[in-house]
Amino acid sequence: MTAAIFDDGHPRAGVTVAEYLAQQIHLSGKTQAEIAREAGFNKPNIITMFKQGATKLPMGKIGPVARALEVDPMHLYMLAMQEYEPDTWQALRDSVLRQPLVTNNEMEILQVIRQSKVSNPKIRTDEERQRLLEVIATLKPDNGAPG
Repeated sequence: MTAAIFDDGHPRAGVTVAEYLAQQIHLSGKTQAEIAREAGFNKPNIITMFKQGATKLPMGKIGPVARALEVDPMHLYMLAMQEYEPDTWQALRDSVLRQPLVTNNEMEILQVIRQSKVSNPKIRTDEERQRLLEVIATLKPDNGAPG
């Protein structure tokens, strides 16, 4: 099953949790033993099981694993919820959240926008939207992974 990367709070096809973890583990430069220890696991082989998709990453360990990998925990939570609990995720989005969740990385971009001298900026044309998309395309996801 393919999980999702989020586009304005709505899922679009992306990578699975296992694929994302494998990529971020590789990019972290840390050993699986280091990651396991930092995330509070007793046995490092559990990290291999997560990477292979043989075992789901427990929801209660998403924060510690994200911190060990130095990636955005909100992004990993959203990815896991979409893949592991799609019905629950949909119900949360529809009835509780009602607004898109914002990851730490997205919040940083919003803060840069707010630091600009433009009060309440608005995209008014397709050309402005395209120029903004081009700027965003130059940014790299967590740990410098290719988009």
